[in-house]
Amino acid sequence: MFIDHDMHIHTHYSPCADATATAEHYIQKAHELGLKKIGFADHMWDSAVECTIPDYRKLTYEHISQIKEEVKALNAGGIEILFGCETECDKNGTVAVSEEVAEQLDFLIVPQSHTHLTMPKDCYEPHRKHAEFMLERFYNIVESPVSKYVTTIPHPFCAVACPYDNRELVRLITNQEFSDCFCAAKEKNIAVEINAGAFAGKSIGEIRTDPMLHMLSIAKSAGCKFVFGSDSHRSTGHDVFFKNYVIACLLELKPEDIAEFAR
Repeated sequence: MFIDHDMHIHTHYSPCADATATAEHYIQKAHELGLKKIGFADHMWDSAVECTIPDYRKLTYEHISQIKEEVKALNAGGIEILFGCETECDKNGTVAVSEEVAEQLDFLIVPQSHTHLTMPKDCYEPHRKHAEFMLERFYNIVESPVSKYVTTIPHPFCAVACPYDNRELVRLITNQEFSDCFCAAKEKNIAVEINAGAFAGKSIGEIRTDPMLHMLSIAKSAGCKFVFGSDSHRSTGHDVFFKNYVIACLLELKPEDIAEFAR
């Protein structure tokens, strides 16, 4: 299966991205990779929703929308560009976007694995407590008032900035717990992201036995659709994008397994 999209790209309007993460760079990279569609998903916290993470207060819809003007000045050369965002499910389980803003987005991704931002520190130990937090946030997203606008759960169960091996958390979650989560996402037509960065540094042999791959196979069995994402934050952000082909092959994905908005 040819991968012709990347639905998780951060530009320099995300504070964690660097100056090389420009629309011009990503359009050029899309041509190099043979992509037909890319999605800008800068970090955003809707000003209409109470902000519980101070660093996000300036990351409004108006702020991230500046990338649209940058794109207008460029020749995309046939690349379709979608404008979305990556918002948060905060410490209270609230998705930080209003319906009014969600309706203006082409797509909306909401992680439940940004535990370094949203989880109380006392949930790191025991590790099962950390896993349970991610399970709870998964349902918070799927059952939120704006769930009909959520297109994707990015890097599912891949705890970001985890102080220990985040694979350990995946091993602590049962197949049934994963299946229940993914069935709930499937019912809401929320896709699951295959994130190349989650497998960076892994050989094909290691990916075959990786608990993250097993988790994705459960998502497939539950009937979930998938999207591919680089989660790029800089000019080198697509260096491991080829790993998505390995994962797609191991999961035996077909074009019909891809979410409609990404086709």
